[in-house]
Amino acid sequence: MNLRNIKEKIEKEGIISIDLKFVDLNGELRKATVSSAQFNEEIMKSGIGFDGSSVTGFRKVSAGDLVLIPNLDSFYYEPFSKTKVASFICDIKEADTRAQFKDDPKYVAEKAVKYLKNTRIADTVLFAPEYEFYLFSDVNFSLGENYAHFFVDSEEGYWNTEATRERGYLPIEKDKGYHRALPLDRYFEVRESIISYMKLMGIEFKYHHHEVGGPSQHEIEVPLTEMFKAAQDCVFIKYIVKNVAAKNGLFATFMPKPLPNDAGSGLHCHIQLKKNGENIFYGKGGYGNLSQIGLNFIGGILHHCPALSAFTNPSVNSFKRLVPGFEAPTNLFFSIGNRSAAIRIPKYSISEEELRFEFRTPDATCNPFFAFPAILMAGIDGVKKEIDPAKNGFGPFDMNIFDLSEKELKKIKSIPHNFEEALKALEKDNEFLFEGGVFSESLIDAWITTKSKEIKAFRKSIDPLEYKLYFDC
Repeated sequence: MNLRNIKEKIEKEGIISIDLKFVDLNGELRKATVSSAQFNEEIMKSGIGFDGSSVTGFRKVSAGDLVLIPNLDSFYYEPFSKTKVASFICDIKEADTRAQFKDDPKYVAEKAVKYLKNTRIADTVLFAPEYEFYLFSDVNFSLGENYAHFFVDSEEGYWNTEATRERGYLPIEKDKGYHRALPLDRYFEVRESIISYMKLMGIEFKYHHHEVGGPSQHEIEVPLTEMFKAAQDCVFIKYIVKNVAAKNGLFATFMPKPLPNDAGSGLHCHIQLKKNGENIFYGKGGYGNLSQIGLNFIGGILHHCPALSAFTNPSVNSFKRLVPGFEAPTNLFFSIGNRSAAIRIPKYSISEEELRFEFRTPDATCNPFFAFPAILMAGIDGVKKEIDPAKNGFGPFDMNIFDLSEKELKKIKSIPHNFEEALKALEKDNEFLFEGGVFSESLIDAWITTKSKEIKAFRKSIDPLEYKLYFDC
C-alpha cells in the first residue's frame, strides 16, 4: 500500500487515531498514538521522535533521541480498541541522520535473512514456534523490605477439589492436563477466541490444546513461516493471548516456570531451510533422513547453545524450567523423538516436504527478533565450518539418557545451569553473531549490561524458601 491509498482509507472510515508501534529490547510492543491529521508525507520523511534512553537498553541518556517511521506494508487495525484505530509497525531511525538504527530488533532479523541469502546456503528459513502459557484466575505478588510472596490460582487447579466439585466436575489431576476435553478443558472457548484474533491479524494456526500442566496450561501451534514474519507473529500472539485473557477476567503468563512443581512453558522452535523451493535439510537414508547440511546446521546450534541461551532463555526464571525432569531439554544432544534432547527430529515429519527439526530449549521470555536470528546464525556457522554433531559428542542418543550410568551421563554436554553462566558464555562466544553485520557489539553489550542488572537484583532478593530452610539455624 502507498501513503495516498492509506490516507484515503483513513478518511473514508473516519479514523482519528493511528498507533505507531515498535518492538523494544525485550520483545514487547510499545507505541505512540498520533492524530490522523499528522499522518502525512512529513511523518514518512521525518518520523515521530521518542526518547530511546527511556526504552531499556536502547540508548544512553546523553544520546537518546530516535524516531519512528511507519512501515506502510505493516498496516492493520488494532483489534483490542473500542474505536477503530489504524496501526503500523515502525522502523526505528537515528534522529539526526534518519539512518537505520542498527540495533532495532526488527532490523536485526532482516539482516539475518539477508545474510543467509548472501551465503547461498539457502534462500528461505522457516520457523514454527510452539506457544505454551498458563491462564490463571487470580494472581497476587508483592515484594518489600520485610516481606515477599506470590499467590496464583486457577479454577482448573488440582488444589481446588471442593470448589470445582460444586460446579459438577473435578479438576485435572497433577500433570494430567495433556489434550483434555470439555468440561475439564475449562478454557477451550478462550483459546478459540485467541485463534480468531490471530486469524484477524493474518496469523494461521495448526492446532491448539490443553497442555500437561493441570492448572490451566495451554498450547497453540502454528505452521512453518518465513523467519521474519514468524518473529513478528510471535510478538503479536503474545499480545493477543494477554489481551484475550484480560477480556475474560484471566491472567495469561508465558513465564517459563510459574509453578515450582508443575510443567514449565517453552517456545519449542521447528526449523527448516529451503533453497529454490526444496527442503535442504532432507537427505534420504541419513539419520532421521537428515542431509549433511541439516546435520551441520544442528551441530552449529548445539556447539553455540550455551551462548545462544542468553538470547533464547533470557531470564533467571528460564533456568528454573531447564532442570532434569518435566521433559526439560537440558542436555545438548540431538535425537529422533527424544523429548529430553535439546534438538528433536519429530518421527512424524521425516518426508522430503515435512522434514524439520525442533529446537526445544527456547522459551517465550525471549525477543524473537534476536533469538530467531541468533539460532539461524549458529546454524549457518555450523554449515560453514562443517560442525558434525556426532563427532563433537552431541549424539544422536535415542535411549532414555537417564538410564545411563552417572559416569556416562556426565559425558553429555549440558546447557548453562543459570542465566549468569549463559551471559558469560555469550561474552566468550559471539563472533558468529557478527558475521554479515547482523548483530553489533553495541547490541551484545547492551544486552549483557541490561540482563546483568536483573541478576544483581536477584542476588539481593530473599526467597521465602530461605526462611523455611535457614531461619531456625
